[in-house]
Amino acid sequence: MAMRSLAALVENLAIGTRYSAVTASRKRFISYSPILADSLRDNHRQGVKLARSQMATAEGTVGADSWIAVDTSNIDRHLPTPEIFKQQFNGIAYEELPIVYINASKNNTLVQVTDHKFNIITYTSCRLEGFKNARKKTNIAGQTTGVAAGQRLVRRGIRTVRVVVKGVGPGRMTCVKGLTVAGVEVVSITDHTPLKELGPRPRKIRRV
Repeated sequence: MAMRSLAALVENLAIGTRYSAVTASRKRFISYSPILADSLRDNHRQGVKLARSQMATAEGTVGADSWIAVDTSNIDRHLPTPEIFKQQFNGIAYEELPIVYINASKNNTLVQVTDHKFNIITYTSCRLEGFKNARKKTNIAGQTTGVAAGQRLVRRGIRTVRVVVKGVGPGRMTCVKGLTVAGVEVVSITDHTPLKELGPRPRKIRRV
C-alpha cells in the first residue's frame, strides 16, 4: 500500500514538472500601449510636452525662467571699483559718460539717452522708427532702434557711452548691438531689471 501511494506521488510530480515546462514555453510577453485621450478636450488638457532644446528662447533671456546656481566668490572683480569712476575712456571720465537707458519690454523697446547730469539728449522707440503692432516686439525692431539712437548720438559728436538695460524683452541685446553698429563704443552694460521676491498676491483657488 505504501509502495503504491509512493509511486502515485512520483507520477504526480513528473506530470506537474512536465505541465510547468509546457506552460513556461507557451508564455507570452504582454506589451502595453500608451493611454489615448478620449476627446479633443482631453488632448487640450494634457498639452504638448516640449524638450528644453525645442523651446524657442529670445536672445539675451536665457535662464530667465529657471534658477541657476551662480558662483559669487569672485563677483567683486566684475563690479566697478571707485578707481573706475575716475578712469578715462576716450578722454572722458567714466562718471561723465552719457548713459543710454534701454527699456526692453515685452511689446516694445524704448531707448533714452541722458548726460551724466540726467539731462535728456535724445529718445526713440520701435514705434517711432516705423514698426507697428506685433512688429514692435521683434529682434530686428530692437536693433533698428539701437542703430537710430546711435546715429543720433554720432551726429551730436557722442562716440562713447555706457548702457543701462531694464527688462527681458526681445530687443534687449540687439539694441546694444545696434548702438555698436552705428559706431558708438559701449564701455559698460548694467542690468537694472527688477526681480520680484514674492510678487503680487495670487488668485484665489477656484471652487467647482
